[in-house]
Amino acid sequence: MTALAFPYPIPEYGTEPYWQACNEERLVMQRCAACDRFRWTPAPLCTFCAHDGYDWAPLSGEGRVHTWTVITHAVHPAAVARVPYVVVEVELAAQANLRMISNLIDCDPQAIRFDAAVALAFTQHPDGQKLPVFRLA
Repeated sequence: MTALAFPYPIPEYGTEPYWQACNEERLVMQRCAACDRFRWTPAPLCTFCAHDGYDWAPLSGEGRVHTWTVITHAVHPAAVARVPYVVVEVELAAQANLRMISNLIDCDPQAIRFDAAVALAFTQHPDGQKLPVFRLA
């Protein structure tokens, strides 16, 4: 029997550069051409100044745990073999309050602490798309 996979991430309009960079094991985010601030999630206008110009800038992937939760109950059939797993909100080092949600992998959930340093890693979805995840640094 083939193992079930979590749903495949489907790039929305304008997010293709993000997903392509993930496949190259790089993290990029939109950076406003006017105020130079990063924004997450990708959007056609800057959430800080409403400017429509931006570039896709690289980030180190270093950050700190802002908050997390340990999933102990499978809410999707593909999660049955994974529980427990950790969903983490990481504040990225590139900018104050720049946060993204991902998974924290290869760690004992009891070892996680607020403000713990994390580093970017990548996993691969069975359909081939690479996904950004984090490990304790």
